[in-house]
Amino acid sequence: MKHLAYIVAAGVVAAPLAMAPAAVAADYPTKPITMTITFKPGGAADIAGRLSAKAAEANLGKPNKATHKLGGGGSIGFDFVGKQKPDGYNIGWLSASILTTTLLGKLPYGYDQFDYVAGVTFDATTIAVRADSPYKTLPEFLAAAKKSPGKIKIGHAGSGSFTFMTAAALVAEQKTKVTFVPVGARRLPSLLAGEVDAISVHPPELIPSMKAGKVRLLAISAPKRVPAYGDVPTFKEIGMDLGFYQFRGVFVPKGTPQGVKAALAKAFKAAATDEKLAATAKEKGFGINYIGLDEFPGYVKEQNALLSKVVASIKKKK
Repeated sequence: MKHLAYIVAAGVVAAPLAMAPAAVAADYPTKPITMTITFKPGGAADIAGRLSAKAAEANLGKPNKATHKLGGGGSIGFDFVGKQKPDGYNIGWLSASILTTTLLGKLPYGYDQFDYVAGVTFDATTIAVRADSPYKTLPEFLAAAKKSPGKIKIGHAGSGSFTFMTAAALVAEQKTKVTFVPVGARRLPSLLAGEVDAISVHPPELIPSMKAGKVRLLAISAPKRVPAYGDVPTFKEIGMDLGFYQFRGVFVPKGTPQGVKAALAKAFKAAATDEKLAATAKEKGFGINYIGLDEFPGYVKEQNALLSKVVASIKKKK
């Protein structure tokens, strides 16, 4: 009987402890939240993150302050967020770089060491040429590459960059050959100077030159067209979809309570319809594509599987 009484008593004590995470989730948030952004201030990714964080405040009822942790292609910021207490008060603004950094070994663990809350925005990846280029469409460009293997040059930020992986995967999928040139931050100058025939970049950095009639976007790798350049077709529309995209959204430390993640997902869903975010997206050239808590973890898993194949093929060729 004493043994039974002990079990009952222990159960009474344990019950509140078991309920604690749910109680925390129900009350969340009770204090300000900090969202870490791993992208340099002023860029489209940073602007999208800060505007999304601000717009989410109204639904959360507490401040959601955006801060920056840069370096390592995003890995320093990702690692910092992952090591915080999983209570929803330290969250992060991610991109597909969270997958490339783990796949390339910049972090000593895999993408599944984080919890994924919601996708909010995306940056397309484009193959762009000079406005006076003879190539008017992506199929024309690739046809020329097939006709003269290795002759056409595509500039890119570096072999570990997402934009390079997109271009490399496209060229491999189309069974052609080009010469990739790592031009780093000189992507646009190298194109305009004629050093390369095309560049693989995120369109936001080309918006001024596009408006000035200096460059042409042949197509974009994105889940849908982007209002800022709505006449540019997606890869999917021309039968060249690669399936992976530069998505951006919210992640949290592993083990964050489901209720907390649900509250964050709800807040960022509201943020995705914010008028200021939509207007800025059109001005800066990024897209909005909300993916909820029920779908986002699976979506990230699928994206990781696709990117892992690209990384493996690139490593094999070295």
